[in-house]
Amino acid sequence: MLTRLMMTNISSPIEMVIFTEENVGSHAIGTIALNNSRALNALTLNMFHAIERQLLAWRERDDVACVVLHADSPKAFCAGGDVKALVAALVNQTGIAAADEFFTAEYFVDYLIHVYPKPILCWADGITMGGGIGVMNGASSRVVTENTLMAMPEVAIGLFPDVGGTQFLNRMPDGVGMFLGLTSARFNGADAVAIGMADVMIAASKKDEILTGLRQLHWSTDGEQNKDRLRGYLEGFAARAVASSAVVSKLDAIQALTLQPSIDHIDRALRNWSGSDHWIESAVHNYLGGSPTSAKAIFHQLTHGKNLPLQQVFLRERNMALNFCTQSDFREGVRARLIDKDQNPRWNPAELSSVADGEIERLFSTAHGRPDRLTPKLDALTKTTV
Repeated sequence: MLTRLMMTNISSPIEMVIFTEENVGSHAIGTIALNNSRALNALTLNMFHAIERQLLAWRERDDVACVVLHADSPKAFCAGGDVKALVAALVNQTGIAAADEFFTAEYFVDYLIHVYPKPILCWADGITMGGGIGVMNGASSRVVTENTLMAMPEVAIGLFPDVGGTQFLNRMPDGVGMFLGLTSARFNGADAVAIGMADVMIAASKKDEILTGLRQLHWSTDGEQNKDRLRGYLEGFAARAVASSAVVSKLDAIQALTLQPSIDHIDRALRNWSGSDHWIESAVHNYLGGSPTSAKAIFHQLTHGKNLPLQQVFLRERNMALNFCTQSDFREGVRARLIDKDQNPRWNPAELSSVADGEIERLFSTAHGRPDRLTPKLDALTKTTV
């Protein structure tokens, strides 16, 4: 008996995100391919809007059994959100309104992926950072490869690890999330599996075989059954000899640096570190070059956000993001790192000791003054998902 296959292009190949459907018998597999390779698949506002529309449309269809999220670029799955365009809008166009629209769209898509009733396979091959981790993290099956390179690099641009970072950094082994958030330290696929940022590591060369094999699975209309079916299928391809995690091997050193009662104690420990490990040395260097305001805010973000439910995580991070865009080191960090690329950000203040507690309180408030458009969207999504 022949299986009926039909591939449908929903969007033009010139778009920065391409949607396709493949019909297999009475079911369909939807695919989202990030197609902004010149910018390492950085996610723009229009890309978020397009992904939101397509995911919501597929969610309502009983025949769509699974969604695949990937990129064809061999170098990057997604390097993050398009913060260069965001800063340009902040400076030249609509100011804080642009930030409100961007972060509302981004966080809604991230949350939608978390609560999606159908399995989502995210193939995170290559560079996967910041906002790329945001769209990956909520997928029911998160796949990394030997090429995966991950980081939450926000402290380097005067921001904070958002896209749900309050939750996923706190779910790592004690002290690790704080370390990664404060230092922008990079980690690989083996590390990601070991610290809970990915579900399975598979050789990059297996991608085509895996995606082709999805056609042969016995899909149903039960989303939870399909999630289990996909997990079991992917486990059959898991690398049998995964390299040991460098992050886990350095756990004692990481915890000695970050399991401290205050950011001032962590700062002192990092500045006084005198070991010989190159990875930690690089991480310390990143921290010393990062925004002091961001560092103090990140410590508060993670220590006071450990037990927040996911929806509250995103709402709290929205307020933070808008306040960072209103007044902080963010614009200067993006200028120095990504626009002018002089790598010499002029942080204000330049020292951690000069960051006032009142400034941190402002960053976690609603001082930005924008009406909350995210809460009703998340509430409506939760009601239709349950």
